[in-house]
Amino acid sequence: MGFLTPWFLAGAAAIGLPVYVHLLRQYRQTPLPFSSLMFFEKRTQSSIKHRRLKYLLLFALRCLFIALLVLAFARPYIHSSAMAKANAARTLVFAVDNSFSMRQGDRFSKARQAALDEIAKMSGGERGQVITFGGPARLLTDMTSDKAMLRGAVQAIEPGDDSSSYAELSRILRSTAESVKADIEAHVFTDLQKSSLPASFSDLRLDEGTKFVMHAVTDKTLPNWTVENVDAPRRVFDTKKVRTVATVAGFGTEEATRKVTLIANNKTIESKTVKVPAGGRATVEFLTLDVPYGLTKCEVRLDGADTFPNDDHWFFSVERADPKPALLVHSDADGSSPLYLKTALESATDAAFTLDSKTPAQATGLDLSKYAFVILSDAGALPQGLEDKVDKFVQSGGSMLVSLGRNAAIGRNVSAAGIPILQVHTINPDTETVQTVAQLDASYPSFGKAQNWDSVTIFQYVKLQTPQESPEVRVAARLANGLPLLVDRKVGEGHVLVFASAFDNVANNLPLQPVWLPFLEQTTHEMGGVGSGRGNYRVGSFVDLRSVKEKNVPVEVIGPGDKRLLTLAESSKAVTFQFPSEGFFDIRRASGREELAAVNADRRESDFALVPAETVELWKNTGIAAKREVGTQSSAANTRDENAELWWWALALLAVLAVIESVFGNRQMSAGKEAA
Repeated sequence: MGFLTPWFLAGAAAIGLPVYVHLLRQYRQTPLPFSSLMFFEKRTQSSIKHRRLKYLLLFALRCLFIALLVLAFARPYIHSSAMAKANAARTLVFAVDNSFSMRQGDRFSKARQAALDEIAKMSGGERGQVITFGGPARLLTDMTSDKAMLRGAVQAIEPGDDSSSYAELSRILRSTAESVKADIEAHVFTDLQKSSLPASFSDLRLDEGTKFVMHAVTDKTLPNWTVENVDAPRRVFDTKKVRTVATVAGFGTEEATRKVTLIANNKTIESKTVKVPAGGRATVEFLTLDVPYGLTKCEVRLDGADTFPNDDHWFFSVERADPKPALLVHSDADGSSPLYLKTALESATDAAFTLDSKTPAQATGLDLSKYAFVILSDAGALPQGLEDKVDKFVQSGGSMLVSLGRNAAIGRNVSAAGIPILQVHTINPDTETVQTVAQLDASYPSFGKAQNWDSVTIFQYVKLQTPQESPEVRVAARLANGLPLLVDRKVGEGHVLVFASAFDNVANNLPLQPVWLPFLEQTTHEMGGVGSGRGNYRVGSFVDLRSVKEKNVPVEVIGPGDKRLLTLAESSKAVTFQFPSEGFFDIRRASGREELAAVNADRRESDFALVPAETVELWKNTGIAAKREVGTQSSAANTRDENAELWWWALALLAVLAVIESVFGNRQMSAGKEAA
């Protein structure tokens, strides 16, 4: 309770007026004529009797009248929101965790039954809403008092393969409290997985007035083994040179020996045993993968020795094909670069390409469309016919790698790239320091793996007109003097990579260094399409379905059980697709290419460690201790609007008291006259 104009309370001093009237002014002497008083004895008469209050009820009524009058001017109020919260019915939220970990044992059935029990406790006038947070939070109902609708929504929930996030749960609870403009009571049914906590505790913040009730379906940590990951090639060219590495992890487990099996198209390829340390990880390596040509569904499976078999496997897909042809164009006098390039590509673990080596004159009559990519190794000026073919090849989506050496034509542009060649510079070791690679863009595919380029020295390089970087132009590597070494430029639908030195042991020592093989392998795989596209996805992740040029061209996505997952309208317009569950998804693109995506659950869901009890308490307290900041005049005005003023009650009592005081006053005056 408060007063809007508290300074009027000073008027309470007027209560002294009834005291003055009833005490000080009540005794009056009336002079009467009398004879001489000389024969009377002089004495002092007590006035105590005259100073006693008379008419006590009337005195009390007059004091109360003045007090109520002062109170009315002071404008007392009670905050109406506090009254509403005390009297309003509850607003409930039933949040059910249907993430991958809830598939363990009877966890999900317990959570669903607990939610139904809480809905049954709702009384008349109370509202509720059902949400799930196994993945992105979903609202299954609006706020409703219909218990049958709430029960139906809970009974329709099924456990999924996505991961839960307590930060996402808190976000949706804050949003709900804001939308309903009332305090909410959130009942959360979950297995309290520690891995679901966000990195920052502030992300768990609840809105002011949110009562958080946790219904944990388990109170103990469960030991669990899982196939955490599989590293396998996306494409297979030689089945005898395939290396597949599976990682087996134990969460809260003791040391144990586990059996791991490699499976392709439901056929066992090989089985091995591995010792997994207590609460640790171990790897298993398979050195062969005998699969047929085309797309193959593969799996690494762990023998079932725990209470959660759902994560004892890992899906992956491979595509077997023959090595693709690639074209190398070099000058007549160049015998070094063909040797280094061909040897490096053929010595790769899984040789994806066969290199067709030609001189410019020999390459003029070739059909470039049959090649995965083209390498121009310091080829010099090309014949006009080959120049035109190269431009068309790149414009239509092909990739080309151009190395520049002493044959570079100063003043001309790099073929198809349009970058001017300014100078061919050979370092004089007597007066100059050899150049080194000073800057590498680690996000660029050619440098995707950790590589040490410190030992690479450049003796001859071509000065290029430094292009301005943009979405179409990317400088992936620079020399110590700041000049570009590797430039990637998008031309039409294709790409041109320009390396400002030659691939030999004269212009630089790159072909003799350990970084040469991984650099060339990653670069050519990306140009030839071997490195593009992912084979493995996580549940809830997205995949691109089409490019801008493929607008309105149908795309098909066929999920587990040969179920078509896109409607007719979606197949023509959808740009991306989100994987809803584990399994294999066949993606048939507009270009006619077919891909097999293997989808697995997030293995953080395999760790059944529980959130500490003190963390849960702190989480609950954020809804109690949080205070909204009121910082604007508008906010203050809203606060005043919510105050329930009581001054009119005081005025009503004043009117009643005025009538009662008048009645009692008249009676007392009449009684006084009769006594006189």
